[in-house]
Amino acid sequence: MADKLADMEEQSKSLVGGCKEVEDLKEQVKTRTKADFSRAVDFVKDLKDLPDDSPFKQALRCFLKWCVKPLIVVIMVYVWVGKQLYKVYKMLPVNLINMIFGIGLCFFGGVYFTAIAAIEVARNFGGSDMWDHLTTCWQEANQIAEATHKDDLVDANNDYIADVQQMSTNELINHKAKVAMMAVKDPQRLQKAIVALLNIYILVIASLKFQFAKTVAVALGIADMFSLTIVRIAGPIMCSVMGPDLNNWVPTIIDSTVKLVAVVVASYIQAYISAFYSGLRGGQMVALAIFNIMTERGWMEKLPDSLVSKPFDPDRSYLDECIQYPLAAIGFYVQVTRGFSLDFPLNLICLPLTLVEWFLRFQVYT
Repeated sequence: MADKLADMEEQSKSLVGGCKEVEDLKEQVKTRTKADFSRAVDFVKDLKDLPDDSPFKQALRCFLKWCVKPLIVVIMVYVWVGKQLYKVYKMLPVNLINMIFGIGLCFFGGVYFTAIAAIEVARNFGGSDMWDHLTTCWQEANQIAEATHKDDLVDANNDYIADVQQMSTNELINHKAKVAMMAVKDPQRLQKAIVALLNIYILVIASLKFQFAKTVAVALGIADMFSLTIVRIAGPIMCSVMGPDLNNWVPTIIDSTVKLVAVVVASYIQAYISAFYSGLRGGQMVALAIFNIMTERGWMEKLPDSLVSKPFDPDRSYLDECIQYPLAAIGFYVQVTRGFSLDFPLNLICLPLTLVEWFLRFQVYT
């Protein structure tokens, strides 16, 4: 009996010891008590204590010096060029502007077929209100830029050093945000314009997706019909190259490649269609602008009666078609022979428009 009591006492001690070991393990194992956002805030706070020669700060300093700063300079150059072109645009007559845009459509319309389609959709959906909203945003942006420029020259303490140069990064950001907000005199008007433009942008993207979806659908259908034939031709070669362990990947790789090529070909087909359309549209704009200028200056009345009936009636004249169709044919031929690309230096001048074109293509095709 005494032996049994001793055994029970030893078992109870071992159980108590095991419970203590479990509790010790629980104390050693720590679980997360903070949310991800709080952990992110703590991580950012810890970055303040990094030394100046830390790898992170060195990499950031190198990135800002050699990437961000040159990029800002390039953007400022394009902004300056855009402002100068806008001044020229405001000075030129309407007919001459239409002629310039018409020539651009004739010879470069296929390069920017997505941007041109987006402009057409925006004109149909936005109408005259869209131009009012764009004008509002442009005016407010100019006021903010002017206010920021004046603020850069302020020296309130008269120490011959601009106040903005004596601020820390956080203080400068908050100060510039305040200056920008104070420069906007009618925030509700600006908000209304931005919301309206965002609505137009969503409508444009949706319309372009629907428009180009038909071309992509036809291309993918053609790819499905060719996939089996291409698998029979290229399958044996790929199976011998990839080996027996990866033979099951051969049909998938071939099918994906064929569909990718089909989508690229579909985009080129769309470029051909857009180049043909833009050639006709641009030729019409140039022809109408030429005859409007000639009519305003009285040159049409001086032409022989065999060419122009007197008095001149634009609705009964076919001379504009004699300019429109040859010019459209020349523009289409030039676009096709150049592979829908721009030569130097036009590719640098039109770089912002090229970036907009590829951004719209990404939005439409993805």
